[in-house]
Amino acid sequence: MKTTELRQELNSLTPLFRPQSVAIIGASENPFKPSGQPLVALLRAGFQGAIYPVNPRHNTLLNLPCHPSIEAVPGQVELAIIAVPARFTMEALYQCAAKGVKGIIIFTSGFAEVGTAGAAIQREITKLARETGMRICGPNCMGIFSSRNRLMANFAVIELPEKVLVPDFLGFISQSGGFGAAIYEVIREKGFGFSHFVSTGNEADLEFSHYLGYMAEDPHTRVIGGYLEGIKDGGKFMAAADLALDRGKPMLLIKAGRYEVAAKAAASHTGALVGSEKVYSAIFKQKGIIRVESLEEFNLMLSIIAGDRIPRGNRVAILATSGGSGVMLADKCAHHGLEVVRLQEETRADLAAMLPDFASTANPVDITSAIMTSPGLLEKCAERVIADPGVDMMIVAYWVAHGDRHNLDQMIRVGSGTSKPIFNLIWGPDQSVRDALNHMNEALIPAARETDFAIRALASLAQYNQFLQTRRQTADKPAPAPAGAREKAAALLQGLAPGARLTEYAAKQVLQAYGIPVTKEELAAGAEEAVAAAEKTGYPVALKIMSQEILHKTDTGGVILNVSTPGEVREGYRRLMENAGAHHPGARVEGVLVQEMLPAGTEMIVGIGKDPVFGATVLAGLGGIFVEALEDVALRVAPVSPRDAGEMLAELKGRKILDGLRGQPPADVEAVKDIIQRVSRLAEDFPGIAELDINPLFVFQRGKGACAADALIVMK
Repeated sequence: MKTTELRQELNSLTPLFRPQSVAIIGASENPFKPSGQPLVALLRAGFQGAIYPVNPRHNTLLNLPCHPSIEAVPGQVELAIIAVPARFTMEALYQCAAKGVKGIIIFTSGFAEVGTAGAAIQREITKLARETGMRICGPNCMGIFSSRNRLMANFAVIELPEKVLVPDFLGFISQSGGFGAAIYEVIREKGFGFSHFVSTGNEADLEFSHYLGYMAEDPHTRVIGGYLEGIKDGGKFMAAADLALDRGKPMLLIKAGRYEVAAKAAASHTGALVGSEKVYSAIFKQKGIIRVESLEEFNLMLSIIAGDRIPRGNRVAILATSGGSGVMLADKCAHHGLEVVRLQEETRADLAAMLPDFASTANPVDITSAIMTSPGLLEKCAERVIADPGVDMMIVAYWVAHGDRHNLDQMIRVGSGTSKPIFNLIWGPDQSVRDALNHMNEALIPAARETDFAIRALASLAQYNQFLQTRRQTADKPAPAPAGAREKAAALLQGLAPGARLTEYAAKQVLQAYGIPVTKEELAAGAEEAVAAAEKTGYPVALKIMSQEILHKTDTGGVILNVSTPGEVREGYRRLMENAGAHHPGARVEGVLVQEMLPAGTEMIVGIGKDPVFGATVLAGLGGIFVEALEDVALRVAPVSPRDAGEMLAELKGRKILDGLRGQPPADVEAVKDIIQRVSRLAEDFPGIAELDINPLFVFQRGKGACAADALIVMK
């Protein structure tokens, strides 16, 4: 889905977030029941629109007229909350449709989450939404909270927060009602204001991606957070993420389900290596989504973003009151990809003039316990270090005593006076630390007790900023396919049965149509044809058995390398046919492929996989043991841009091999990036390709290109 298409669809969500009138079907005045909480909360919060309780058992509720049905409501209803038992839900929905209600929130549970019968009713809900254009949140959800119009259309957020240090800040989407409500409470206590909070429920109509897109477009949302278990429509999710990127809004998502219960079996290496978790990780990298590992980390990131102090780079300075803690922090920073940068000589000289002789001015800076006896010393040192032009961020670690806020106030002044993030690691007795963290939080100065959370938060935001800079500077669209490529490939692929597997020879013809270099080769149907082909190709040659039913030729004696004479070609042809008959009796053999022997190069794998949610995926990695045993591969979802292709290669653990290792010349990385993009274009043009392997892809030294030595295509 394109962002323009999604943007048009998002207009239909307005009644769920900015309704002029709300009806509560099944309403009560009991503040402890889901059916009563919205009515109580809307009145208490001062919702400015019309409120219509609907319940045939009451004439009034909380001094409001109560209507026997939605049809009996005298005015227009933009949003209806359904809080009746599951068996009455469809009737209520049909009445809402007849009334012309535009938005629906269904609290009621008992649908797809409980079994087959419930799933059938949920399908009816989806069908009705499609037919009528009503937009439905839920069922089995906690509803929606929207702060600007005080919309309390939920039973998770029932009171407006008392303390809002940063208004119009966070939009949060949760696929877990209870966990989402708990997250809301923790974040609310910190004073971070919510623009919106959504519990998505079973997503019979509106999905996580809709809400993500809506908040991306919402001018009153600065950052988008969420708890995510899975996506239904991968294209819609990617389009929504693009909207957030275009608006410069960080996306912080807690993604559950990292580990898969079972591995996927597939015909190709690519198919076996592509799993749900790998695809989500790839999407997050591709779209600049920050994957948050814990609620603590989430809160710390919010504190940095709230002050508009996302790190501009990854260079960090460390100030600590002991050498040991400074070294520990330096190790952890390096582990998470932060550079503990060398301070400029002028900075070190100024520090030396302030600190005792036994202090260290190297980074990490050991400011010693002198800050306890020298008022203002911490502030002066911190100001000098953060002003160093080679420093992007700073971590300051110190102890606090009960009731002593002297050092805290110094760091509040320093933190408030710079555009660079300063993270305070505060240690000491439990109560002292809690009081100190609360004091810093009130001033919106990032502070924590746990080292790992703080460093991960800084590192993740630094990587996000680097992603944004790279995105602005590099092309975002894949290179176009050669003229006529699609038509040539279509002629080769048309008429294939579902699940058909192309031989190496046929697969390479498809690749060649898309401008991907392949070996010189000819298919021979007899020994003498093979000799003629070898003479034409030039010795030495490789001989390979060709059959759609023999996939992994090497494993069953289907490949002979370095064949150098006509006699060896004849003998090789005979041996390959014998091996095919012995290992694959009954297989239909098309002949023997006579192929040029390639010069030495770095072996890689490039391929296509198929994800049920996100569609075509493109994989690249080092070949041989790196892919077989170490699974050293990188993944992206098509379309793969030039930037994506470069990032894929940079992610590989064996990247140094491509750069040139132990005197070897650097490999032609640009050629590999080009092939990755061409494979991506092929995947887009032919969604019927389920799996594709170029394995091995021989990559020669820089400027010499790359060549597909073997290939496999499996149709969907």
